[in-house]
Amino acid sequence: MSFLRILPAQFCLLLLAALFMRLGFPLIMIVPLTLMLMVTLLVTWSEVRAVMTVVMGLCAAIWGFMTWLRVEERLAYGEPWSRLAGILAGVALFNAWSAWLLWSSRKVGQPSSAPNTAGQACSEQQAN
Repeated sequence: MSFLRILPAQFCLLLLAALFMRLGFPLIMIVPLTLMLMVTLLVTWSEVRAVMTVVMGLCAAIWGFMTWLRVEERLAYGEPWSRLAGILAGVALFNAWSAWLLWSSRKVGQPSSAPNTAGQACSEQQAN
């Protein structure tokens, strides 16, 4: 599996760690957890990749919820909110895209169950 398919997920985990630090969680808890999650992305087991796809999907939902909360807060104080909404929505979409990449990379490693009938037909014609 290509390392480039899991790189966006690793960036998303770092973004999530930054969000948790901003919310007041201590750094000593965030760094080991993030490193463990990043190492699990390098394991070739498809089950682990499926779990990490769910985690990335939940991260996208968390960022969407944070977007909604921050925009509501800005609207309540009468401050500008559109740039904040665009940035945080972009981060949420990036998380969703990384989840899709992990899901599709899980499927890439599996052999296809459908036989290659076009290739068999060509080889039979060449044999005749």
